[in-house]
Amino acid sequence: MENINMGEEWSIFAPEEIGFQDFFAESLNDLYQRFLDVKEGENATYIPDLAKADPDLFGISIMTTNGQIYSVGDTSELFTIQSISKPLVYGMVLEEWGEEYVLNKIGVEPTGQPFNDIMEAQEIQDRKYNPMVNAGAIITTSLIKGHNLEEKRQKLLKMFSGYFGRDVNINESIFWSRKTGDSWNRAIAYMMLNFGLIEGNVEEILDLYFQQCSFLVTCQDLALMAATLANQGLNPLTGERTINENYTKDLLSIMFSSGLYDFSGQWAYRVGLPAKSGLSGAIIGVIPNTMGIAVFSPRLGTHNKSVRGVKIFEELSQQFKLHIFKPDYSNNPFNKKRKLISSFFKEQDSLNSFLQHLYHKYLPLNQGNLYVSEPDLVEVDPNCFSICIVTVDGQVYTVGDSEKPFLIQSISKVFAYGMALEDHGRDYILTKVEVEPTGDSYDSIIKVEENSKRPYNCMVNTGAIAMTSLIKGKSPAHKLNRLLKMYQRYVGHPVYVDTSAVVSEQNQGDRNWAISYLLRNFGMISGDIKQTLDLYLQQCSAIINCRDLAVMAATLANQGINPITDQIAINPDYIKDLLSVMFTCGMYDFAGEWSYKVGFPAKSGVGGGILGVVPGVMGIGVFSPPLDKRGNSIRGIKVCEELSQQFKLHIFQPLK
Repeated sequence: MENINMGEEWSIFAPEEIGFQDFFAESLNDLYQRFLDVKEGENATYIPDLAKADPDLFGISIMTTNGQIYSVGDTSELFTIQSISKPLVYGMVLEEWGEEYVLNKIGVEPTGQPFNDIMEAQEIQDRKYNPMVNAGAIITTSLIKGHNLEEKRQKLLKMFSGYFGRDVNINESIFWSRKTGDSWNRAIAYMMLNFGLIEGNVEEILDLYFQQCSFLVTCQDLALMAATLANQGLNPLTGERTINENYTKDLLSIMFSSGLYDFSGQWAYRVGLPAKSGLSGAIIGVIPNTMGIAVFSPRLGTHNKSVRGVKIFEELSQQFKLHIFKPDYSNNPFNKKRKLISSFFKEQDSLNSFLQHLYHKYLPLNQGNLYVSEPDLVEVDPNCFSICIVTVDGQVYTVGDSEKPFLIQSISKVFAYGMALEDHGRDYILTKVEVEPTGDSYDSIIKVEENSKRPYNCMVNTGAIAMTSLIKGKSPAHKLNRLLKMYQRYVGHPVYVDTSAVVSEQNQGDRNWAISYLLRNFGMISGDIKQTLDLYLQQCSAIINCRDLAVMAATLANQGINPITDQIAINPDYIKDLLSVMFTCGMYDFAGEWSYKVGFPAKSGVGGGILGVVPGVMGIGVFSPPLDKRGNSIRGIKVCEELSQQFKLHIFQPLK
């Protein structure tokens, strides 16, 4: 293994001490040796030539943003890049057309489906695909500018050479295998053409797509590529700029939410880094401002991911606290940015002025529909509007109707999830409820995982009902009391339930009854369904205000400690779990666009609230009842978008 002095860059992972670099080198070698004998999985058979690769090949490469490298194993072996090409081509297209145009062509929502899924007509019309799955990737390739196929091919060659710091070649055998035998992707391409999403000669577009997947790379090449993305688009070896730094945020966002297809939620939950996988057996991971990681091992397991690759990344993330939402912010690679943002808020006198500006800018916005369980139950004023920020050191900034009470609704799912985790532990909870984004609306009935029948995540009704059934208690009253005490720890005062809202939802809740019976049919819940549904409706009918919402968010930002009362609301070990699922699933079928544009963990509710968390810095609460078609507050989304842009709150926003 090549062992080069890593310099001060690595001090983010451990205290600065002599010999840490040697410790890291030994750790990496230990990982390699530990997983060398893993024989699980099989080579991909989707492309015949991939099945012929030596299944025992195995390499790990790590490249820092200052050009220092660690490599162990078969890191110089050539293989085809396959789907790892997708984020690079997406970045090139963003530069050529701009973000707005590309977003009108290609969505950014996680699909919850395999990489080569054939989509329904309505899903295509709603752009429920992204550039990391084949449907979106083919559209991306179709947007490459050029007068002819050869000119576009040369642009691809130049772009890849910029990332890898060398000339690149195509594996002609794999290219021709795909060109002559890949009827599945040909069908996808013609479907996209049918809906007017691609223009030009479909066969030429497919040629270009098959070529981009057939470039030959090594594990070290991919580590350099990942390090280039970590370095805001600047190749750390050549100094060449490969992509405008303003677009690296977009690439990392889509890689985090969708880079591993129907395993992306699990990856975000367990590893917590932007990543991309390919059928050759490679996985890359990006730690912004720090380093790129690549693992190559052809044996694939569940979800067509390298078995060794997944295990290596999980170990690295856990051992060196790489997860972006790891509570130990002192050793987290994103800590520098958190400190800068936090210092800015402490020193700025203009924050209240900016909140006032946002309030008056969006108060006249009168779009959207109000959610009511039944007419005349309660009067909802569409003009109610408030914004509140609470920092982790207890500073409070408010504007508007910050004391106006409303129902917590689906925002409760975050806190019930935390309670269930404390009651049972994450390993058990993951056997009951998944963490994959659904790509569907919050009240989707049949969205259960095909094999295990586990609900996809606890941020939508199906998973939330299953989660509520796991809350411990000697009786229904005891369970409710535990929930209310839990809310009190987060907000700092007693919380009560709106009984009339519970009764109304009980009478109007046929959809939730259907979900519950489906869950019981698959053995996901047991016992008295009415008691579970009653508790679920009670947890959603807790009465809070915008200030409460911001304090709850700030408590999550503050490692589970209420910054106003200093009371521990939740075991800090579970903060990462909550923030991960909020980031990938908290805004339902808008979660992908939220993470792409806003970029911090959030949860919405049909009561009109949005809760946002900037880890280690602050909590954000916005209340405005008018909702869009997905059930999210229209003013709330606008406010959070502007806050993110103004103060660079996006987790992957480059620092200058």
